[in-house]
Amino acid sequence: MNWTEGANYNVNTAEFPDVASSVVSMDQELDLKQTTSVEAGLAGIVGQSAAFREVLQLVEMVAETDSTVLLLGETGTDKELIAHAIHDRSRRKNRAFVKLNCAAIPTGLLESELFGHERGAFTGAVAQKTGRVELADQGSLFLDEIGDIPLRLQVKLLRVLEEREFERLGSTRTRQANVRFIAATHRNLEEMIAENQLRRDLYYALKIFPILIPPLRIMARVNEVLHARELSDTAVGSTMRDQNKRIQQK
Repeated sequence: MNWTEGANYNVNTAEFPDVASSVVSMDQELDLKQTTSVEAGLAGIVGQSAAFREVLQLVEMVAETDSTVLLLGETGTDKELIAHAIHDRSRRKNRAFVKLNCAAIPTGLLESELFGHERGAFTGAVAQKTGRVELADQGSLFLDEIGDIPLRLQVKLLRVLEEREFERLGSTRTRQANVRFIAATHRNLEEMIAENQLRRDLYYALKIFPILIPPLRIMARVNEVLHARELSDTAVGSTMRDQNKRIQQK
């Protein structure tokens, strides 16, 4: 089975035509955001296929380090669940797990959300605000939809990744933040670099340990098809393993 690389990391279902018709209903049935705990959600994932067991092996491998992790996968793969699993298995598990969806914050407010601001830093800043980077000090910061961060903020994020330093908006005081970054995107970041939408140095700073996550919405149905054909899903896990190795070697 071919897992296609490229924009949005879509999966080619041509080899399983009976899967395609079930995609919409599977989206609802496999919505892991309704799970009551990270472990319960992971148990559901791992039970589905060797492909997800391969992802969990990578999670276990990187969790004990402080390496920056980049989660790649199309929308609906519940990358937040994987990010939380990494944090819960790390040495920072008793510290804060802070999250920010970069696509959900208006561009003009994103810098304040990330780095905070001082009172009077801009119109409407009536009180001091602590940013997500500062809140995640000694813990983990999950930046979802990292590809939506505008260019002017990318250099500031790069500074935190490399030097662990930042300033709040309206302040000249340099602050320190010991943060473990986990980023996620459904976009093709290499294409964004080619289109001058993403800094190359930020890309490499984020892609210390990339993990490609297979789509949740069709994986269970794929397993049913494989079982009906009396095939082992080992081949699927092998495909994901090879794909993740290629991504990490780029």
